[in-house]
Amino acid sequence: MEKFSAGRHNMLDRSGSCAIVTLFVDDVCYTANVGDSRAVMSCAGGKYTCSLSYDHKPNEKGEHSRIVQAGGKIYQTQSVTKVMDENRPGVSRDQLLYGPHRVFPGRLSVSRTFGDIEAKRTKYGGNPKVVIATPDIKCFKIEDNYDFIILGCDGIFDKLENTHVV
Repeated sequence: MEKFSAGRHNMLDRSGSCAIVTLFVDDVCYTANVGDSRAVMSCAGGKYTCSLSYDHKPNEKGEHSRIVQAGGKIYQTQSVTKVMDENRPGVSRDQLLYGPHRVFPGRLSVSRTFGDIEAKRTKYGGNPKVVIATPDIKCFKIEDNYDFIILGCDGIFDKLENTHVV
């Protein structure tokens, strides 16, 4: 029997989330990631940066292959907007705008999440093999020239490069 938390008005909770976690055990760091969260490490006083995870986006090569093999699809929304033509004052032209790549089923812009039962449960039209909650886990030994680790989520790294964040 499935159990889900009931929110306001006894409605089924269909929300989901991503996560990035680090765990230190003695001189070893473990990093686990699900979704578009990311861990970035500063080394040698900020001279170098190192990604400790990668974003689970549907257009990433490995995720794309996994999704398609599991029976999912990837699409990208498009819309048209009017913009002023720089070469002809007072004249507008159509410009095609592209949205993020998304996974179907689920219509999510990430390929791994916690929750999001509509993307995962067949009784809601989902496919449990397409959007998954399996984390990528990395571990490494802490060295003296490692400064700090930044954990970020919710598209921060869609706007900022690792080096800018550090």
